[in-house]
Amino acid sequence: MIAGRLGAAALVAALAMPAWAQDDAALRARQASAYVAAELQLRARLAQAPGDDEARFQLARVLAWQQRADEAVPLYSALLERAPDNADYLFGLAQAQLWSGDRAAARDTVARLEIVAPAYPDLAALREQIAAASPSASASGEVRPAAPAYREAGLSLRHDWLTQGLDPWRAARFEVSGRTAEGRGWYVAGAQERRFGLVDSGVEAGVAVPLAPRWTLQVDGGGWPGSAFQPRWFGDVRAQYAFDRGTVLGASLRRTRYPEVTVDRLALGVEQYWGAWRFGYTFNRTDVAGNRVSGHDIAFDRYYRERDSIGLRLTSGSEDALQGTGIVASAVRAAAVQGRHGIAGDWSMQWAAGYVRQGAFYDRRWVQLGLRRAF
Repeated sequence: MIAGRLGAAALVAALAMPAWAQDDAALRARQASAYVAAELQLRARLAQAPGDDEARFQLARVLAWQQRADEAVPLYSALLERAPDNADYLFGLAQAQLWSGDRAAARDTVARLEIVAPAYPDLAALREQIAAASPSASASGEVRPAAPAYREAGLSLRHDWLTQGLDPWRAARFEVSGRTAEGRGWYVAGAQERRFGLVDSGVEAGVAVPLAPRWTLQVDGGGWPGSAFQPRWFGDVRAQYAFDRGTVLGASLRRTRYPEVTVDRLALGVEQYWGAWRFGYTFNRTDVAGNRVSGHDIAFDRYYRERDSIGLRLTSGSEDALQGTGIVASAVRAAAVQGRHGIAGDWSMQWAAGYVRQGAFYDRRWVQLGLRRAF
């Protein structure tokens, strides 16, 4: 794939995935705040290579998601002149026609799609949208969502091997997440972890809301009632601003209450998208029982399909860490690789593996595997 298409596809992938679905990687130029950057990259690519239909396809999608479906329709039509049986183009055209108020044209395009690809994902949902739309709907936005809504559920398992003769850690997490047609993301999750011969269970939830074309606010919180080593509760508030050309700045405040200590953390981050690649850096300032420490997180990602990626994470500095069942400030060095890959239809696999040196306390080697399904 050409670099210009992948750069915009990376932003499109970020739009299609909530912040919490990609570990701690900040893999996200969120919702409407990323549309401007994606459109600029795609138009720049088409100016250099007018025959690049992949870039034209991504541009049509981004325009439609910005409630500019009337601009997306001619792009899809041009694509279909050269590839009349392309199911992705037909589906996109039908959506754009519906969102621009041309319900009859959308119905005709869906009829073509049913012949070409009767098992196309989300075809049934699109039929329902067309049936539910008012025949008099117009370009006023009555049937045009700001972005494609989705929901998905996932289960992941993790295993950590520790040095110093310590027993392995084990964790399981189940999560349901999604986004509304108005662009609000959300998630609810439950988890169970086994450490030091103890078991803690907890829940958490979060929501991300676009406040303006370039601003996004995210709020997360959760708790582990009666916990032995996990926090009793935590709360996190994050604000993010997207600039042109794929640059995103963010800041967050987090408070975590453990059984014996409270930990406060300020995080300042920057993300930059180049072609198929994403770079992210986060500076953390943490207060652990009056001890102020700082740390640095670096992330690299490559997007090889719209929602598929592989990435590297590096961490250095000091942070709060478990020593037995207590929390202390500890030097840390860590590296991890992670990825997400579609395997069949609505199913995708997530995986990760890493190494952590937790000061003089212990080293950890860990692996995590997960399975997600859109519905």
